[in-house]
Amino acid sequence: MSLDTIATILNPRAVAIVGASDELQKWGGSMLALLRKFHYGGQIYPVNPKSQEVQGLPAFASVRAIAAPVDVALVAVPNERVLDAIRDCAGAGVKAVLMVTSQFAEAGEQGRALQEQVVAIARAAGTRIIGPNCMGYFSSHASLCLLNSQALMRNASLPAGSIALVSQSGALAGTMLARAYDLGAGFSFCVSLGNQADLEVCDFLEYAIADAHTRVISLYVEGLKDPLRFLDLLRRARAAGKPVLLTKAGRTDSGQRAVQSHTASMAGAYRTFEACVRHAGAVIVDDPLELVVQAAAWASLPAPAKRGVAVFSGSGGGGAVASDLVDEAGLRAATLSGATVQALAALMPAASAHLPFDLGSVPAADRLRRPDWLKRVLATMMADDHVGAGLFVMTTQPDMVGAAETVIACQRDAGKPLLFVNAASSCGDAAVARLREAGLPHFASVKEATRFLVNRLADARAAGTDETPAAQPPFSRAEVDAACRQLRAGLVPEHQAKQLLCAAGIATTGGEVAASAGEAVELARRLGFPLAMKVVSPQISHKSDIGGVALDIADEAMVASRFADLRAAAGKVPGAVFEGCLLQRMARADAELLVGTHWDAQFGAMLTFGFGGTLVELQRDTALLPATVSRPAIARALSALRQYPLLNGYRGRPPARVDSIVELIHRMGQLAAHLGERLAECEANPVMVHGDTILVADARAVWKEEQ
Repeated sequence: MSLDTIATILNPRAVAIVGASDELQKWGGSMLALLRKFHYGGQIYPVNPKSQEVQGLPAFASVRAIAAPVDVALVAVPNERVLDAIRDCAGAGVKAVLMVTSQFAEAGEQGRALQEQVVAIARAAGTRIIGPNCMGYFSSHASLCLLNSQALMRNASLPAGSIALVSQSGALAGTMLARAYDLGAGFSFCVSLGNQADLEVCDFLEYAIADAHTRVISLYVEGLKDPLRFLDLLRRARAAGKPVLLTKAGRTDSGQRAVQSHTASMAGAYRTFEACVRHAGAVIVDDPLELVVQAAAWASLPAPAKRGVAVFSGSGGGGAVASDLVDEAGLRAATLSGATVQALAALMPAASAHLPFDLGSVPAADRLRRPDWLKRVLATMMADDHVGAGLFVMTTQPDMVGAAETVIACQRDAGKPLLFVNAASSCGDAAVARLREAGLPHFASVKEATRFLVNRLADARAAGTDETPAAQPPFSRAEVDAACRQLRAGLVPEHQAKQLLCAAGIATTGGEVAASAGEAVELARRLGFPLAMKVVSPQISHKSDIGGVALDIADEAMVASRFADLRAAAGKVPGAVFEGCLLQRMARADAELLVGTHWDAQFGAMLTFGFGGTLVELQRDTALLPATVSRPAIARALSALRQYPLLNGYRGRPPARVDSIVELIHRMGQLAAHLGERLAECEANPVMVHGDTILVADARAVWKEEQ
């Protein structure tokens, strides 16, 4: 995909409107009117075989009849006339076609077949397609508007700025533009993609990374045509210093397939998407309207210096609630240093010189003594070393416009973000208008503001981390491949799964299989006590769920008795074939971990790890990352888990060798990456952690024959 193609689309020298009309309620009429309203400087060619003139411009019977180069043609004709229109554009050498017509792949098989015909005709001629079933696009720096949205009707000019907006939904793009209007946010370009029959989100993301007008990239995504290219572009955007903020639709996974392991069942389609795009450097925002606010704030405000947030409010209660919300968001309500309190002595009583700062707590005489009183107070508090950001919560207070102007003035000098929250609803409209004129965003709630600060801090921390994947796996590929040769398709027996892990340098409790009670007794004598015994059956994955695990076997009599019990437990599972029992030495644990991998059809090998055992799905204390992740990234994700203190000597337990745990997790990820989709699932659970000793006590895998 050439960037020149997208550059031509966003900066065309000539545009044809196929289906141009004098009637503004028709797409061909409104699009032509918008193109002229915003003073597009290139050539405009209305195409309508029934008219000689449309909206005061000479009209043409076809695109071929124009007899001049056309960079972009908007096709706004009924579905049944689309093929003729595309053939006309292709024959005229049009570089790109914008198709707003609907009822294609989104409408069923007949529409899909028609869409494929359209794409085939265009590709044969070297013509690219945006859409179909889209709302169009605009390029503000080219004064080009081909986006049919009510959100632009009230604008006198296109909202020029440094945010690129790429959306798979046209109507939602219009909704986001309406919120942007209220914020005063500006865009380098905005494009809705519809069905992505040809050009897709990655093409415009790649252009935005290279575009000199774009500083922040915002995406609304429903599905990806090329997930691995998308991740690569996210990494390139981070390297270029351009944040990518995105909202993903379809976060629930109601059609999740039945799986053999805890690992895959806890991943899910959206959670895998989230893990991959976060690791590649994107910021995920749940609400598309908030996406616009965060993008506007990212484009206009500096990054917070630290987690401490100074809360200012016209209400003592408002400041207290905001401070609670700051702490609950994982930030910290800041306190002022003694030096700052001393500096404030000339401006207010000592009892008022603290955070959260309540403007109403200061006597009116002090506030009115000097016209710049509030600015001096805010500037002094923002300069405190404990403060990384400020949060001004405007309630229904006196002189709201003056408060907004003070925030604007302080933001210019602070070097830290000072966020403005309009808690006064429509009473604060005049104040909000002042921020809009100044090019600063406002937030609808404290939670919306704190989410921006959390995302901004997380992005700043991640920017300097080393995510270089390992050049070579930390094990012998030959030994791993040899262990794989004994595997058969389907559920891999525990002892073979452990052999595979051992080949990758991962320590396990080992074990041997006994087919009869007599063999089990002989094996127990050799292994020694205490022992664990487990059912061996190709049809049973979660052995403990059916009573298929016996622990603390102390003598030979118990071995024979438990063998019979385990045979009986397997017999209760329909279709299960009992092949015997696995005997292994017992292992002690101060903490039990899960480490697993699964193959995702879109994103490849994925790695899950966290605190495990039989309650792993109930606790949900796990991290999910691409399997090729670096050791430092694993260590960061591990330390972020809720139960991580269990590894650091919690309540007298011996501290664990965290570096050894990280190495085990890393080897599991590298194993999955090496074997690819053949290793559909692999899970070590529990991994027994006891001081310096770290052993895999149970393992399962699902193997696929190489295609």
